[in-house]
Amino acid sequence: MMIIPLTFGSDVFVPTAKPPEWLQVWAKVSPITRLSDAAWALMLGQPVGDSVFVSLLWIIAIAVVFAPLGVWAYRRR
Repeated sequence: MMIIPLTFGSDVFVPTAKPPEWLQVWAKVSPITRLSDAAWALMLGQPVGDSVFVSLLWIIAIAVVFAPLGVWAYRRR
């Protein structure tokens, strides 16, 4: 459920120069934007910069936050 809003708030569908400024700021740090930038660069054989590293940090951060919440919610039932 969380991935759908993140996708629409990224640069996957629209370049980051098109939306309002507040959405541009979010799109530049969005985990989906970083992941799509890394995927595009890897597919085209271009340098990836820090996109892969930042994507991995986002994955770890999301797992650290939501894995314990999921375990807590599961045990609560």
